[in-house]
Amino acid sequence: MSAETRLETREECTQHNTHYPRSHLNHRHHVWPLGMGGPATEDNIVVICPTGHANVHELLKAYIEFHGQVPYAIRRQYPRGERRLAQLGYERFIRRAM
Repeated sequence: MSAETRLETREECTQHNTHYPRSHLNHRHHVWPLGMGGPATEDNIVVICPTGHANVHELLKAYIEFHGQVPYAIRRQYPRGERRLAQLGYERFIRRAM
């Protein structure tokens, strides 16, 4: 796997200001997931910590299940940045466009 397509990175997480414990290896997350037809382009990638990455995918599943209308009781369990990424991923998936 080339450096450009590597999914783990030492770059800082762009979604959270603090990490306890500190995340030493973060993930390159595809906002519109590749498995859902998303492109493998830099403008579709953000760096996020492993926990945040898992949370975004979990919330994206909820967006799909609820057709974009995720109840507040579910959304409020996630930090704002994670909610924003999941919603953006859902919107790109629905539009099939960046």
